Amino acid sequence: MDIDFIAVAEVTAPHGLRGEVRALPLTDFPDRFKPPLRLRVRKGREVATLEVERARPHRGFVVVKFAGVDSIEAAEKLRGAILEVPRSELVPLGPGRYYFHEIEGLDVVTTDGRYLGKVTRVIRGVANDVYEVEKPSRCRRRGRVVLVPAVREFVKNIDLERGEMTVELIPGLE
Repeated sequence: MDIDFIAVAEVTAPHGLRGEVRALPLTDFPDRFKPPLRLRVRKGREVATLEVERARPHRGFVVVKFAGVDSIEAAEKLRGAILEVPRSELVPLGPGRYYFHEIEGLDVVTTDGRYLGKVTRVIRGVANDVYEVEKPSRCRRRGRVVLVPAVREFVKNIDLERGEMTVELIPGLE
């Protein structure tokens, strides 16, 4: 993965017969997909740049029509592709808000200073997001993954410069 580009959506399926695709947004900014916009499209080792002709929200997804993608067959080839923008085009977030790529990879420690593991992914939730924390391989007790709700009651501090998240766990969460 190229660190100069950030994923903003994943194509899940064609939509209709005229080349539109349905994409799951990985951003809280629905205007991100409005033309004029060029997105990098990455599927496996293949990378292309496509221009967005139009986009609209649809049931938690965004329906995107790319220039030159004019049939269901062409749209089907984009299934599973990741849509990316240059890091320089990210919308600045307010204090205490973070992009997924900033959270993923952080070391996680408890409020009592114990190393818990590393954030391996952020899971979107209805009420709140959840951080998947993978414990070190030497920690076999109760599985290797801890799911930490992304709420202030559990996440006490995020320090991007140190690459560290501090959490307070309740009994049974670990």
